[in-house]
Amino acid sequence: MKETLKKIRMEIDRIDDDIIDLLQRRCELSEEVGVLKQKNNKDTFDPSRETAIIKRLASKVKPPLTRSLVEGMFNEIFSISRSLQKKKNVAFLGPEGSYSHQATYNIFSHDAVFMPQKDIDSVVQEVITGRADLGIVPVENSTEGMINRTMDLMAESRLVIRSEIMLPIRNCLLTNAQMHEITKVYSHPQPLAQCRNWLMKNLPDIPTIETSSTSNASIAASEEKNTAAVASSLCAQLYGLKVLVDNINDYRENMTRFWIIAKNMAPIEGPAKTSIIVTLENTPGSLYNAIGIFADEGINLTKIESRPSKKNPWEYLFFIDFQGNLKDEPVVNVMKRIKQYTREVIVLGSYPEGRRLD
Repeated sequence: MKETLKKIRMEIDRIDDDIIDLLQRRCELSEEVGVLKQKNNKDTFDPSRETAIIKRLASKVKPPLTRSLVEGMFNEIFSISRSLQKKKNVAFLGPEGSYSHQATYNIFSHDAVFMPQKDIDSVVQEVITGRADLGIVPVENSTEGMINRTMDLMAESRLVIRSEIMLPIRNCLLTNAQMHEITKVYSHPQPLAQCRNWLMKNLPDIPTIETSSTSNASIAASEEKNTAAVASSLCAQLYGLKVLVDNINDYRENMTRFWIIAKNMAPIEGPAKTSIIVTLENTPGSLYNAIGIFADEGINLTKIESRPSKKNPWEYLFFIDFQGNLKDEPVVNVMKRIKQYTREVIVLGSYPEGRRLD
């Protein structure tokens, strides 16, 4: 056994040496790319290029390697490569330990100056003013639906979407007390809603207190005796709490979609999702006619959501997501034709669809 193990380890060492040599060369090339991008005023964050790389490499994967493992490794490599070109200021809903922080860290672990904000409004404002190059905002949860504040702010701010990411959510009950000692539970409204049934069953008659983030909930639970927080296991590590119960979601497959937002669009190549906001003419059949254009052009709608316009009573904005790149001919046709049924069309951008962060 010892001889066999020694041979295997020697082979692993040779492979590790090769990996280091290749990573060294990749980093050198990344620096060259950075110089070219700076000369031509190009952004270092290119999600469509990264998505294409992941797709190409995933097609070569064989067990025991999986796509999610490859994606996790290359998210680190991408971030290291970008850090050699230029670091970005990235705003997110904080403090540290929030799910927004996790999403931000998974994409920008090495190339970001992290800028935690007290609320979604502040994240958007940091991007508008230019203090942040990018912002990360939650837009939709798979069990609780759309984040209305994010939708409203995107309509008002005229910021654009550069990418979207999907983060699995594992809400935990964090506390330094025993279950029978808990007198109140803190959390953001979304996690409280995601764990409503569990809390009613296991902590009946215990009041829940809404906070601006799961991080702030964890801070409160760490400072007040006999209280708990619904938050991530990372928050337990950061704020000195114990995970009393792991994954208390009412639905185990719980996912939150985040948008990476910026002031300006960036060119995107290949398959994409596009998001727009439309204000319809107040005439019979306007919604039917507008939606029908997508079917005429063979474009698949993935989401349609309405929000009050806040300009005129009973006037609504419609957020529409569909599969297709703004460069695609069918999408170009839709954008021309839809104007006859709308008062306004706001283009939020084309971006790679749904990068999952396991």
